[in-house]
Amino acid sequence: MLHYDLIIVGGGLVGASLAVALRQTGLRIALIDAKLTSSDDPRLFALNSSSCQFLENLKIWPSLAAHAAPIHQVHVSNHGHFGVVRLRREDVNLPALGHVVPACIIEAALNEELMALPNFTLYRPAKLKTLCQKNNNVQLIIATANGEKILQSPIVFGADGPDSTVREQLNIHTEIFDYEQSAIVVRTTLKRSHEHIAYERFNVDGAIAMLPLTGNECATIWTANTKAQSQLMELSDEIFLQKLQHEFGYRLGRLQLTSKRHIFPLRMVRAKKIVDQGVFLLGNSAHTLHPIAAQGFNLALYKVAMLAESMMEKISKNEVFTASHLQEISVQIQKQQATSIGISHRLSALFSSHSFLPSIALQLGMISLNVTTPIKKRFIERMLGKTGCVPRLLLSQMI
Repeated sequence: MLHYDLIIVGGGLVGASLAVALRQTGLRIALIDAKLTSSDDPRLFALNSSSCQFLENLKIWPSLAAHAAPIHQVHVSNHGHFGVVRLRREDVNLPALGHVVPACIIEAALNEELMALPNFTLYRPAKLKTLCQKNNNVQLIIATANGEKILQSPIVFGADGPDSTVREQLNIHTEIFDYEQSAIVVRTTLKRSHEHIAYERFNVDGAIAMLPLTGNECATIWTANTKAQSQLMELSDEIFLQKLQHEFGYRLGRLQLTSKRHIFPLRMVRAKKIVDQGVFLLGNSAHTLHPIAAQGFNLALYKVAMLAESMMEKISKNEVFTASHLQEISVQIQKQQATSIGISHRLSALFSSHSFLPSIALQLGMISLNVTTPIKKRFIERMLGKTGCVPRLLLSQMI
């Protein structure tokens, strides 16, 4: 049996970022990843300013900077209705509201750091077969290319995605809301500069987000009902571009071309609890959110920062971080989690409403939000994760 101070199940962006955040703790860490290193993840993340700061504090931002496009302004509109919201960096005195970074670039930077971690063991590819808790320890049996191995640790983090094996092994039930929508993700080339403006354009069936990328490109995330999206996926590149132009409009001028399309089904999945004795769920294992407000990955990094900071604080005092501390942290992060989930779920419901009263109220709300600076400032701060308890790892100081 192999003993570790900490085991992370799931070597994606969330699990890897936790391992890197704890590199100076001296903890013996094992990371179990079911897949081989991949650099073809098509997702494009809108990172808020707090998440960007966290990645800078992890010292991987230099590897991301050349691929990170800053967002200076967010422009939100509703097709066929009056009312526009413009959220500007000047409203909160920040150089940028956030950055858009390809997931594959973040993954590559984190993997490079993982290879240099001290006291670190990487099991890749390896699959979790069983997990059980007894005598204040968590025991895992994993399948590797070299046969089964038994691992043990007092603390385990489950970051193994929306179909989490860790969650299944613990019999943790989930709340699931199927939006009956899918998101098409594609890169769109422009004829002119995007001026670092992120657009969110709502329509009858869903929304189109056009997020600035480096150069004259945008990350396009088009959400609509699954049947309509399946039909869009079958179109030729030329016809798809024409449909996109018609639905989005000409705020970015004439669109030139699009890259390969990728489609993702949309649903909200929320674990009924995120802590079970010595096991803590992270990322999509704990919550999968609608991408409408770009809260999912930002919320996951917020949790990682909270956990890493709490563990480092205990270690600096020569104290042992125990399973009871996981419960304490889970209570601390509930406020930000509720805020992020609430923003994503409610915005999706509001903008997909076809009834008269919610539609009028939404339009009036958009107008009032755009002209009332104090209210707009508070709204932006909530979106940026600036409310409630903010870990130092999300602020401007290095680890």
